[in-house]
Amino acid sequence: MTDLVLIYPPWAVLEKRAILQNSLPPLGILSIAAYAESHGYKVRVIDIHAERLSDQELRVRLAELKPRCVGISVLTNMVVPAHYIARICKAMFPNCTVVVGGVHAEAMPEQMLRNSAIDIVVRGDGEEPMLEIIQGKGRSEIKGVSYRDGSTVIHTPTRPLQMDLDKLPFPAYHMVDFARYFPAVATYRNLPATNMLMTLGCPGACTFCNSAFTTLRSRSASSVVEQIKVLRYQYGIRQIQFYDDTFTVAKRTVLEFCKRMVEDRVDVTWTAYIRGDCFNEEMALAMKQAGCHQVLIGIETGDDQVMRNIRKPIDKKRYKQTIEIAHKHGLEVRASFIIGNIGETMETMRSTLQFAKELDVDLMQLNISTPYPGTQLFNYAVENGLLKHRNWSEYGQGKVIVQLPTLTEQEIYDFERLAFRSFYLNPRMVLRQLRRIVNLRQLRDLVAAFVMLILGAILYKDPKWECWKSWQEQDFQDLDISLPDTQRLTFELRQTSAFK
Repeated sequence: MTDLVLIYPPWAVLEKRAILQNSLPPLGILSIAAYAESHGYKVRVIDIHAERLSDQELRVRLAELKPRCVGISVLTNMVVPAHYIARICKAMFPNCTVVVGGVHAEAMPEQMLRNSAIDIVVRGDGEEPMLEIIQGKGRSEIKGVSYRDGSTVIHTPTRPLQMDLDKLPFPAYHMVDFARYFPAVATYRNLPATNMLMTLGCPGACTFCNSAFTTLRSRSASSVVEQIKVLRYQYGIRQIQFYDDTFTVAKRTVLEFCKRMVEDRVDVTWTAYIRGDCFNEEMALAMKQAGCHQVLIGIETGDDQVMRNIRKPIDKKRYKQTIEIAHKHGLEVRASFIIGNIGETMETMRSTLQFAKELDVDLMQLNISTPYPGTQLFNYAVENGLLKHRNWSEYGQGKVIVQLPTLTEQEIYDFERLAFRSFYLNPRMVLRQLRRIVNLRQLRDLVAAFVMLILGAILYKDPKWECWKSWQEQDFQDLDISLPDTQRLTFELRQTSAFK
């Protein structure tokens, strides 16, 4: 029998832009796995997405492991598969405790608990609550969880944040097969690659992000370097993708990290996210010397009013300076933009495309505004009747979910295609992309990306994966549980002493 099986569901949609996306180890699950294992429990991880498992193949794995507790990660576009996985687990092992966590479950615990196969929702960090669950502690005594008592949902008080991330063990990398993972197109210099986090939380106020206003926490520079050494010398990893919301907010930690990377001669290349107002010459030089080759900067829009609407009003001159600094020190710049924002018009979208061209960034990443539960954007869309639907499987930044009075859905899709082609399909940009190629894998990725830009879509059909796409959330909600009158914000529910 296995004490704890942690399951990462499949991304519900594997089509169109799937070739441009990544598949990287689920760090949250691996952190929980390492924490429970460090306390003497037998833990296993099943990454359905990376392993491309069908529902029948999952049943075979579960039959072998015989879990007494199952934990399922729930991001918004994984909701329906997560419900189905919970049903499978409970049907096979009726006495198994089924737990869900992740930003979507945290924001909507009542909706998750309408599924009778789900016993507990963990809100916030999962390491300590999951340990207490498998230890058999009473649910009412565990902070930061929600559970049913008859037809009533009980929310225990919010658990205080663990501020010292060095107290947590490194993720349980030995529980996954790195050969199954890959980074996004054009984001890596070497392979194999994996993801890491130095910080959690973000002081930003962006309306579209679950991390807005959340408490910033960080591992120490020495701990991060030691983790990279483990990845490099035990697992052969040669590329690190830092997925911190804003890697460069903690300036002193970044500089100390870079210094130690240079001193210890750690042979990896890496990328990181930065903010336009949290970057300077000193950091750029240090990061380049320490192995960084690319930075991702979330610019979002080229229109000043839309910047204010999404609560990210960084001066456009500052963005230009930041990109000039990065280029000066030999760092590629991948810029992320969003179209279909509140207040967006055809003119503002054109301004965004023009701004991307003026900045002379190396890569443009373009997403469609998506209102994830727990964000200010989601609440605004609900309160103003702009939310088109709650088909969570389509919440992946590639579909129009917010109905704008100023733009039609088709106009946004048409502009998306135009923007990609206008930016990339010109001789100067084609030449720049060709110069970036250093191996055959990058050439393959580049060809696939350009084919997608020309044809508009590439469809990936895997018949055995239809089992994850043939359900709706209501198919699993067999309990009558009342829902809250107001939508919760992620940063509020993590910072209050009691969950409401």
